[in-house]
Amino acid sequence: MQPAPYQIPTDGACGQLITAAGWHAWRPAHLHLKVSAPGHELLTAQLYFPGDAHNDDDIATAVKPELMLDVQPAESGNGKQVTYDFVLDPVK
Repeated sequence: MQPAPYQIPTDGACGQLITAAGWHAWRPAHLHLKVSAPGHELLTAQLYFPGDAHNDDDIATAVKPELMLDVQPAESGNGKQVTYDFVLDPVK
């Protein structure tokens, strides 16, 4: 399953700021993740999909090359799969 791009709310003060700045209100498709392991700091991240029309102009400016997924055909022949390695900092 792959998420779709979405528009952030444009009502209220946030919408006024977006309009005044001349920005669009779109976020690219992405996954929100929290990764943890005993003895390590919790990592919260977003991972992005190549080819999304808003990767280069994300309103949150959160898309970074190191957060881009490498989507491949699934080994089973059905669907797609990704592999991503996380590095967690030890608890201080």
